[in-house]
Amino acid sequence: MSCSKRFRSIASAVLLVLVGVPASQSSELVQLTADGRLKRDPVFISDGEELVFGADEGTDKIRLLRMNLETRKVTPFHENAPRSELEPAFSPCGRYYALNHNTGNLTVKMVIHDSETGTDTDISVKGRGGMRSPAFSPDSTRIAYCFAETGPQQIFSVDVKGKDKRQLTDSQGINNWPSYTPDGKRIVFTSSRDGNYEIYAMDADGKNVTRLTNSPTQDIRPRVSPEGTRIVFTSSRDGNREIYVMNIDGTHVKRVTENPERDDYPAWHPDGKSIAFVSERKGRHDIYIIEVP
Repeated sequence: MSCSKRFRSIASAVLLVLVGVPASQSSELVQLTADGRLKRDPVFISDGEELVFGADEGTDKIRLLRMNLETRKVTPFHENAPRSELEPAFSPCGRYYALNHNTGNLTVKMVIHDSETGTDTDISVKGRGGMRSPAFSPDSTRIAYCFAETGPQQIFSVDVKGKDKRQLTDSQGINNWPSYTPDGKRIVFTSSRDGNYEIYAMDADGKNVTRLTNSPTQDIRPRVSPEGTRIVFTSSRDGNREIYVMNIDGTHVKRVTENPERDDYPAWHPDGKSIAFVSERKGRHDIYIIEVP
């Protein structure tokens, strides 16, 4: 059975339990967690068979967890992580991962791990602040990330050894959440350069910037779909944070979720047909999966 077919089988089985009707006749969500803790940054790994995400542990620590989607077993991503770890990203080749590691009060470094050699490369800063939102290029050779180095937060990239740093944006406002297109030629991201958070796209070297959204409120956390034709993102354009999708050129925006509380942190499943996201429902925060229209 292929990974995508296995995922759909798991989702169908869960829907049967949740609503008591065949999945093909139900639009209900697939709920993956039920502990209600604050969560963030879900990302599929192992061809969609596992999900890695961050969850609050106490009042001062975010722990990365790994869920097997077939068994629902959840284990720590790092058993003995002494401090918060967040925003995990995984290379398409499977060899590397990057994450942001809290090193002290308001200080964060980016760690690039090479699973083949077992070595870590740290990208650190002096003083307060830190990197945000690592994202691997499709060929697994570079990592885009965000950092306020000398002024407004910009997007940079380095190779997997932490070398050859390149600055990709140079604008006012905050630039964040880069996401490569599958061919590696473009990067989709959010910027507040024009007064509020909108979604933009640029060439992988930072040239040819185009604005994709025009909303009076925030459009954030864009993620390009695996086949490169759509973007999923979070927006408060209809009053509260919901999940939306649009074409890669910013056209045909569609609302995916309908919830009076907050839906956020969308992540594509590798099959390109479903997303995981964090949803607040009755004050509890859990991860759900929904098919994308």
